[in-house]
Amino acid sequence: MGRLRISSQNIAIIGMIVVLTSVMHFMFPLFLTPLNVESIAMAFIFEGIIAIGMTFVIITGGIDLSVCSMLPFAEIICAKLMTQAGMPVLPAVILTLIAGAAVGAANGVMIKLLDIHPMIITMATMLILRGTNLAITNGKAIAGFSDGFLTLGQGKIFGINIPVIYFAILALILGLFLNNHRYFRQIYFIGNNEKAATLSGIDVDKVKIFFYMLCSILAASAGILAASKYGAAHWVHGNGSEVKAISAVAIGGASLYGGSGRIGSTVIGVIFLAVINNAFVMSGANTFWFDVVNGSMLIAAILISYYATTQNERRLLKVKYEKLLNAEK
Repeated sequence: MGRLRISSQNIAIIGMIVVLTSVMHFMFPLFLTPLNVESIAMAFIFEGIIAIGMTFVIITGGIDLSVCSMLPFAEIICAKLMTQAGMPVLPAVILTLIAGAAVGAANGVMIKLLDIHPMIITMATMLILRGTNLAITNGKAIAGFSDGFLTLGQGKIFGINIPVIYFAILALILGLFLNNHRYFRQIYFIGNNEKAATLSGIDVDKVKIFFYMLCSILAASAGILAASKYGAAHWVHGNGSEVKAISAVAIGGASLYGGSGRIGSTVIGVIFLAVINNAFVMSGANTFWFDVVNGSMLIAAILISYYATTQNERRLLKVKYEKLLNAEK
């Protein structure tokens, strides 16, 4: 088992969550009621699932903007398979996840073959999927799901929403893999120095394709749960989810330059954004300002990431310089 490590940035974010929660509970006694806590959890749960997948991609030094279109694409594909093709829930879900994996694989392969920044490739995929979503639905919602499917997003186990349980299990399992599994830990080497990782024997391209696939599969699973939660599939769902997911990863302390990040830290970032979002809603403030705050925090996280990366590089240079001096002596 890997050691539990909490960075100073994580401690600061946890402190801010505690302070904000305390202030909101003092001002609005309903803030910490079970009903509102459930609302906080569910408001950001789909972006949280996407953020887990985004964490792996960002650690490799990449980014995936297509997830915001992947979510409604998965909704629509799953809905059409069930309502129009008459397919049972399980096969429809499996085929939808396979479609998500195919999109992720296409992203990874194109990044490899075209040697273009992932932002450009995944932005193109985002636009292709968005157009596809509109074209195959004519901009209309698809509804009429079975009770069994609706249970996935609306059901509870021991009083806890199924999507929240799914998110927690994902975070736990993938967090353990990232901390302890050799294959998963390769992405740190890739993110820090791709050329050195290649020279050390890591098949960088295959590893990156795998994690782009994982990211798209998680976005597709978020889409399936979202369709079940809302009782309808619509092309507009997931709008801005890529920014929220990236913000959660960055606020959690991952370097957007690659090479660092943890699933637990991303979970902290997701909780922080969910609490802030709910605070805006409960206080009656204009929720449009939430995007301003979210963007400001993303910029702050990028600056912190840049500062930490710069400091780390200086520290490594200092160590190398001291070793050279000692060697000369």
